[in-house]
Amino acid sequence: MTLDSGEVVEGDAVVIAMGPWSILASLWLKLPAVYGYKGHSIVFETAQDIAPEALFLEYREAGGEVLTPELFVRADGTTWVCAISSTGSLPVDPADVVPDDGAHARLEAMVRDIAPVLAAMPIRARQACFRPVTDDGLPLIGAVPGADGVYVATGHSVWGMLNAPATGEAMAELILDGAAHHVDLTPFAPSRLRPLDPARLRRA
Repeated sequence: MTLDSGEVVEGDAVVIAMGPWSILASLWLKLPAVYGYKGHSIVFETAQDIAPEALFLEYREAGGEVLTPELFVRADGTTWVCAISSTGSLPVDPADVVPDDGAHARLEAMVRDIAPVLAAMPIRARQACFRPVTDDGLPLIGAVPGADGVYVATGHSVWGMLNAPATGEAMAELILDGAAHHVDLTPFAPSRLRPLDPARLRRA
């Protein structure tokens, strides 16, 4: 593989696993589209004052929109809260990801309503990120059609961290042994979806 710098990196296999930025590989590979779905979150400094539990809720804003907030109390003394997603454009540089206007204010208002004790605690971070999704909602895991030694592992949406160990094991088996033994990768085969036309990506 040749990098933009001209450096050549040798290897037996290449795995495309860049989250939503995996779509950039569609410029030279027959890959289905991977889209970016933007999420917003706030991290509170909660120390050990909150029980170590996760909450999955439904919440109706004053304007009528129904959100599905998730609250995760972490072992490091923080609590992570998310709820607001959007389909904004994916920047080429991940450093250029910015939150939607008003998204964190909406999150803070929601937390004040559902968890006043949490809302009174210091905020460590206000964040935005893009999650990778596909046309049918399933990940792309497997060999890339028409490209020997090239594989893809992305499109897990919000479950990337949870599914990463199983995906990693399956990819290792596929690359080393020619087949995954512990996970049936058939439903996730990249060939199940139509490849993205590179011209669409260049226009974007």
